[in-house]
Amino acid sequence: RKYDIHFYADEKEVPNGAAFIPRKSDNHCKLIRTETLYSFIPVDKIENGVIQTTDKRYIKILEIEPINFLLRSPREQHNIVVGFSSFLKIAPVRLQFKSVSKRADVNAYIEKLQVDAANESDPSLAKHHKDYIRFVRKLGTRDAVSRRFFVIFSYEAPTNERNTSYNEIISTLETTARNFRSYLAQCGNGVVEHDSEDEFLSEVLYGLLNRTTSALQPLTMRIKDVLASYMTQSGMTGIEDIPAGAFLIPPSIDLKHGRYVFMDGVYHAYLMVPSDGYRSKVTPGWMSLLVNAGEGIDVDLFLERQPKERIIQKIGQQIRINRSKIKDTSDTNTDFDDLANAIQSGYYLKDGLANNEDFYYAAILLTVTASTVKDLEWRIGEVRKMMISQDMDIQVCSFRQEAAFLSALPLCAPDKALFQKYRRNVLTSTAASFYPFVSFELCDTGGILLGINKYNNSLVALDNFDARTYKNANMAIIGTSGAGKTFTMQILAKRMRLAGIPIYIIAPLKGHEFYRQCK
Repeated sequence: RKYDIHFYADEKEVPNGAAFIPRKSDNHCKLIRTETLYSFIPVDKIENGVIQTTDKRYIKILEIEPINFLLRSPREQHNIVVGFSSFLKIAPVRLQFKSVSKRADVNAYIEKLQVDAANESDPSLAKHHKDYIRFVRKLGTRDAVSRRFFVIFSYEAPTNERNTSYNEIISTLETTARNFRSYLAQCGNGVVEHDSEDEFLSEVLYGLLNRTTSALQPLTMRIKDVLASYMTQSGMTGIEDIPAGAFLIPPSIDLKHGRYVFMDGVYHAYLMVPSDGYRSKVTPGWMSLLVNAGEGIDVDLFLERQPKERIIQKIGQQIRINRSKIKDTSDTNTDFDDLANAIQSGYYLKDGLANNEDFYYAAILLTVTASTVKDLEWRIGEVRKMMISQDMDIQVCSFRQEAAFLSALPLCAPDKALFQKYRRNVLTSTAASFYPFVSFELCDTGGILLGINKYNNSLVALDNFDARTYKNANMAIIGTSGAGKTFTMQILAKRMRLAGIPIYIIAPLKGHEFYRQCK
């Protein structure tokens, strides 16, 4: 198989000279079948807040607001996991949870600071504005990481219904989304509301497929360019024939390497946790190890619930087979311990299913990205060291990178061969311990930047006057002597003043500490 990307010589054959991928060739390297990038990305259309794939599936994506899970008390953590367990029981059969980490985009924040500097009436504060902008740019280019969390699910037709109308499908997905909101609210998570669901879905896919281009060319600009290109070729009549993939496909993709995919100038490597690569016992929220691994590391968690009656029958059958095998095995044989553990695990699963738990297959896929092959290999090595330090294992999907790439798309469709190879069986209580929304960020749009969150390297920007987020603007700063309470107040006061907010400090006993800054 060959995976190089080429372009059609005749632009009339495919609109806009779309790239195609040679898939098969005979012994004389003669091309037999080709595939365009439009069909390679399995998205047919996006409308009514739903993604329709080329294989006629309907996908809904919700963006989830994470919580500060690790700093909760053990009792609160237990309650959150119990609430997440209830969420899993009412969820569709197949779920995909995705976390995306990337370097924080501070350009919009810097633009706001530049506007504040231009509106400043006091010329003596110009130096302070420049220092503030320099500080923000330094944090954004060196340390800051932002994360987004998604839950992806698809429409599942009832077994007794064959012909379901499009409106019924949309209504069912919306009902499921509302149930998700209510159950996730019990865990403390909110669902981000977007003005345009179609634009949100397009932006998510566009950002994942165009990691370099999306930082330079927003989606709105990409749409204008594609529309202008089609109108130049076909006029107004060509707009109706534009495939959804035309707005989403990357400018380039290289699939010919066994350890990585090169797409839009970024190297992507895909790794999965093998079925025997997990710890035997984990704590709630242990997924924070992967979610907070750092910039350029995305995590996909796949859960697939299995029919309880069929699984109970298969487990009972396997227990009987293993018990018959162990009778013929000497207790000094190495197979004896394996069979004994298998029998014990079978009884554990059987008891759990008898206590109203469900049986799931779970798989974890990691996407590691870097700008060079050297940096990519270094990050893969660091991820492997991190996993080994936690008594876990992870493997590169060697020569299966294309299948892993398609699995990582937010379409709730993991590759069957990869999923069967790396899946791990879990019960509902264990699946709930995978709770992935564990990276809390306090980064308000238009807020006052304080610094970097030391737990996950995210930006901390506070806008305590935002009535949509906070009940009131009051706050309390608590700490030991010398912890930095006064300094924090000075940071808030100075940066609010730079933002044009009038500041009054009433400090009868410690006014001398604020005198220099006020002056």
